[in-house]
Amino acid sequence: MISSLIFSTLLYILLYGTIFGLNYALLTLGFTLVFGVSKILNLSYGALYMSTAYFIYLFAVMLSINLFVSILIAVVLTVAIGLAIFMIMTKFARDPMIFMIAMLLSALLLQYIYTYFFQGEVGLIIPGVVSNVSLNILGVSVSQSYILSASVSLILVLAVWLWIDRSSFGRKVRATSEDYETAELFGINSKMIYLLIFIISTAIVAIAAVLIVPVQVVTPTMWVEPFVVAFAISIIGGLGKLRWTIPAAFIISFSQVTILYLVPYNISDITAFGVVIIFLILLPKGIGGGKHELQV
Repeated sequence: MISSLIFSTLLYILLYGTIFGLNYALLTLGFTLVFGVSKILNLSYGALYMSTAYFIYLFAVMLSINLFVSILIAVVLTVAIGLAIFMIMTKFARDPMIFMIAMLLSALLLQYIYTYFFQGEVGLIIPGVVSNVSLNILGVSVSQSYILSASVSLILVLAVWLWIDRSSFGRKVRATSEDYETAELFGINSKMIYLLIFIISTAIVAIAAVLIVPVQVVTPTMWVEPFVVAFAISIIGGLGKLRWTIPAAFIISFSQVTILYLVPYNISDITAFGVVIIFLILLPKGIGGGKHELQV
């Protein structure tokens, strides 16, 4: 009896720790790319995640447009909003600190816009690509949506990692990350690299929202959690260290799932902060160490 309980507990932690870890890795991927190349924290990152969720609700639920068409429109609009924010801020907020503050204010502005447009409604549900029907895996109930999101997350994270590591564009990205002035001397358009990476990172966080939000609810403050997760994992892995994204994500996810299973209260956010504080004390440069630059 006791051994069976221990096995089910370990299996629960293993399954959900892996699923959440892969989802967290996808959430963090775009955040890490932007900082690794530009050395700027994109503080509007979570708001773009929220934007995708609200757009899907608008088109798929309120306007009854085909789900896949709604998802495509939502991703495109999110990228457009992210690009507009980036272009405006780089033009009028050239100081890095002012830039980050302006990005945070952009996130708050989007929060208030969605609160007004959707009349402050909370707990909105958006449809998922697959149903939320659960599968029984050795006695542990796991939603099909979780399985899909974890699978796609793994594929996308590995695909981006290989793309940055093996492609000619990836070499330009790494060169820009290491020294943009030297990269310019070798004919690399650093400004275009920054722009493309920002677009890619926005598309990634939009895809993350498509996969993850259907098992959650849509609220005007939902942008905080993905930003906190991405920021925490980036610190643990080492800011700009792409190769350490998955290990850092697993550290957060397994810590949260273990505490969530053992403690009868949802203190997952506190757990994430606690883990980050420990790493800031013991490994201030993260498990990747070294300089804050994009590494694959």
